[in-house]
Amino acid sequence: MNLPEHVEVTKDKLRQMHCEFNPLSRCDGSVMYSQGASVVIAAVLGPIEVKTQNLSIDGSYLECNYRPKAGLPQVKDRIREAAIKDILELAVLAEAYPRSKMSVQVQELEDRGSIDACAINSACLAMLIGGLPLKCSFAAVHCIIDEQGEYVLDPDQNETLHQRASFTFAFDSGEGNLLLVQTKGSFKIAQFNDIECLCRAASADIFQFYRSQIAKYHGRSEAIAEKATETMET
Repeated sequence: MNLPEHVEVTKDKLRQMHCEFNPLSRCDGSVMYSQGASVVIAAVLGPIEVKTQNLSIDGSYLECNYRPKAGLPQVKDRIREAAIKDILELAVLAEAYPRSKMSVQVQELEDRGSIDACAINSACLAMLIGGLPLKCSFAAVHCIIDEQGEYVLDPDQNETLHQRASFTFAFDSGEGNLLLVQTKGSFKIAQFNDIECLCRAASADIFQFYRSQIAKYHGRSEAIAEKATETMET
């Protein structure tokens, strides 16, 4: 992972990922996505009719809503919603459907750690399965520094209780550009660079998960999907 030898990484693997495509029937695409015990369901609609005040002749209007497991959205939920929308605005090919609206709805079902990354990844899968135009796919990874100064990738709820600093990075599938950086707590620049490298390497596993699940959904084997990916790259 190109990390310095002295770096202590308590956990450098993502929790197990699962997804179920189209659990909802009244939308263009939906996915129930989980990382470990954290579960999120995302749904997309579009392109659909847009209200006059949101109409744009240059591209489609993007609507994004995030709902917590229970109760009304709080400040932290609005921040999470804004982060998802910011990434989508960078990744969506809005010019493909001017004078229309694309709607993304994300519902939290269970928060057992790394819910920000889980929500972002579910939104990407919902966009892919719904057939909405994207410039590139994207993946988010969460990591923390614990009380001993060690790095914990994709922490669960118990590990999060003992964090000294937390980081969420989102990368695109094209050139690996950073789409989102969220930090909290105290840390050194060297630690930030190490964790970015760790999360970037982990995002490759998420992109591979996307490819394998989409291939299975469309009735193709992983070998055929990898061969097609290699052909496109060459």
